[in-house]
Amino acid sequence: MNQKIEKEFNLGGSLERALSGDYQLRVGAILREGVSCTIKNFWSFTPAVFILLAVQLLIFYIVLKLQLPDLRAILEGLQNPEQIDPRFVQAFVIAVFSFEVVSAPISAGASLMAMSHAAGLKTQTRHISKGLQFTVSVILATLIIQLTQSIVGQLFWILSMYASIAFSHTILLICEKRLPIFKALLISLKATNRKIIPLTTIYFIMMLLTGFAIIFYGIGFIFVLPFFLHVKGILYRNMFGIRLTIISTSNSDQQNKVFNA
Repeated sequence: MNQKIEKEFNLGGSLERALSGDYQLRVGAILREGVSCTIKNFWSFTPAVFILLAVQLLIFYIVLKLQLPDLRAILEGLQNPEQIDPRFVQAFVIAVFSFEVVSAPISAGASLMAMSHAAGLKTQTRHISKGLQFTVSVILATLIIQLTQSIVGQLFWILSMYASIAFSHTILLICEKRLPIFKALLISLKATNRKIIPLTTIYFIMMLLTGFAIIFYGIGFIFVLPFFLHVKGILYRNMFGIRLTIISTSNSDQQNKVFNA
């Protein structure tokens, strides 16, 4: 006779602890674990990272092409920066804004995969589609975040970086905790403010790594992007916790345990 037993538990922090600041963020330990997660899951996660990058590049190219049919003019402008047309800068900003918003569901799926790795779970490339069930919510949330960054950045550039950090957990709160958009934004903001210094340090290091990846013609993104996603997953686990379910199936001969995020 088979017997199926399910038990839920929370790994890491919780919403209550996150809002009270009752969690630890050791910068060195988090970055080391991020490297470990990235190396451990590199080959299984890389196809999903390529899918995400391909989708983002495609959206970026299409939006840029719609605004500037002759893309050769951009290359000429880069060779003579003093003669660059302001329209190029505007078109580039709009293209970046567009791929961030439109690719949000795929990015959410990659973030969920990285979060699962932070919980010690295995993933498959097809799991990148898990973010699609939250398409409307994550696109609207990303749109709000991008607009907020743009508006506050007009006042003072560092405020744009602060907004990026403050709302960085919104998408996972929507997908993993099933929170409404504005509640997820508010909780991410409040929890981040409790540990703003270590979080700023971590994201500043990630920004530097992103800069190095760009310098080396974007090749570095193959490692930097999954590392960034894993660090975000680890931060989310430590701050808000990850809900897991143990499914135990037993009979007289065997007992199997399956862990689900």
